[in-house]
Amino acid sequence: MILGSLDHQETGPWATVSDDVLARLDLDTAQARGLPNAAFTDPSFHELERARLFPRTWAFAAPASLVPEPGDVLPITVAGRPVFLARARDHSVRVFHNVCPHRGARLVTDELHGKAVLTCPYHAWSYGLDGTLHGRPHYHGPKMHQTRCNSSPEEARLFEIRSETWHDWVFVNLDGRAGAFEEFIAPVVREFDGHDLSVFRRSEDAMRFEFQSNWKLVVENYCDFYHVFAVHPELDVAMSDEVRRAMWPGGCHMFNGYSFEGASSGISVEQADLDLPKQPGLRDDLANSMVFGLVFPNFAINVYPESVQAVLFEPVAHDRTIMHMWFYYVGDAARASQFSKQRARLYSDWAGLNAEDEGICRRLQEGRTCEAYDGGRMAPYWDKGTIHYHRQIALAVRQEGAFAAGS
Repeated sequence: MILGSLDHQETGPWATVSDDVLARLDLDTAQARGLPNAAFTDPSFHELERARLFPRTWAFAAPASLVPEPGDVLPITVAGRPVFLARARDHSVRVFHNVCPHRGARLVTDELHGKAVLTCPYHAWSYGLDGTLHGRPHYHGPKMHQTRCNSSPEEARLFEIRSETWHDWVFVNLDGRAGAFEEFIAPVVREFDGHDLSVFRRSEDAMRFEFQSNWKLVVENYCDFYHVFAVHPELDVAMSDEVRRAMWPGGCHMFNGYSFEGASSGISVEQADLDLPKQPGLRDDLANSMVFGLVFPNFAINVYPESVQAVLFEPVAHDRTIMHMWFYYVGDAARASQFSKQRARLYSDWAGLNAEDEGICRRLQEGRTCEAYDGGRMAPYWDKGTIHYHRQIALAVRQEGAFAAGS
């Protein structure tokens, strides 16, 4: 077992988030050292994160629009745990562990539509999409059925997961002990002030991109604006040198933003044909800029005047990550055929950027196998966010600070 009290664990994966590691993370950026190599290469640390980090925070699950109608059910995985989203009759989105409370069979294996109840394939126990028991055939013996009308014991409910929906994004707290969601998301709301996220609709475009590297390295790279000039030269030209920022913290999250030149949307230089509608009533100071937020620990949101990208970095293994990217546009531009060329162009630009990053992330993973590397030599302007992120990872694994129960 890798779990136990941190007070009595200073070896194995626990050493990766020891007091000494935290002390080095507390130094000024230029003198600080990041997390040890084991945080990126040790399978047992990856399991420790699954056991303690993801359950204690508000982890992103999926877009709510993937279950648009009552009766829609979507099986997904969150931090290695099989769960499912269900749109109930009252239009609320609820999240449950994907297991029958009776004998532990998986309930949902495929996306479903128009369902009023879910029936376990093993013994046919059935449940409503609000989690309540509907019936247990032959429960008291042959042909002695128990139905909802005569019994609905609480202990036979589906195991519901604490969840919240913010705009189109569903977040879950797996262990039920995180602080209030409103406090968790408040820094993100503040940074996106001035943008009307309610006008954006998800398009049918979705990107799935695999990285042969640890999920934290892919997140760090996505947040790193320092490498743009070397790895993404076209994006570098589009960015204004006058307003190009390093990451800054907000709670456990991180943020960034930049202005872009001329008619560019900030993705590539030649954007004249991307005449997508912009958010109505957008302030002048936001008309040629973007804001980026990393919602801890592994969900990113890019907000442009005319589009939003929502990005999940799914930790599949200690050295494998799948990036899921969903695209949003203002109103009808998300689905209307007249904007299909523009949507395809933006999708292509993002696919190109991610392809450029894949090789870099693989090199980062390979570099973490070098014993001489001891957490890095940080650039004082650009790497403040990296150190902040590493510290949040350590605190979340230790379940301290903002990640203590109920904090």
